[in-house]
Amino acid sequence: MTDDSAIKNRPHRVNGVMVDQAMLLPSAEAVARQIEAVPLGETRSLAELRDNLARQYGAEATCPVTTQRMIKLVAARSVADHQAGRKALPFWRVVDPDRPNTARLPGGREFVVARRSEEKAD
Repeated sequence: MTDDSAIKNRPHRVNGVMVDQAMLLPSAEAVARQIEAVPLGETRSLAELRDNLARQYGAEATCPVTTQRMIKLVAARSVADHQAGRKALPFWRVVDPDRPNTARLPGGREFVVARRSEEKAD
């Protein structure tokens, strides 16, 4: 994976006025590194993950849509690795099993719940 994250100025409304906001569009590599930093048995919210990424790259915010797309890519690779008996990137540490998007990830809610249960993360 390569880190092709980018910061783009995006319009953002503040007190009714449109201003530019430096928004990070994270790469799958950047998201994967943040996930790897979450210790075994702990979890982080996607909001925390996005905040950490924004700070790391010097942006004001991280695009939630791009982050979700990158989580989906990372999850697909992780599920395939897990099924093949290889070490899997623990994306389940940053997704809430009770959120609707989790059901649309590779492996679905059941995979996330099973991995969290193995780690006793909840």
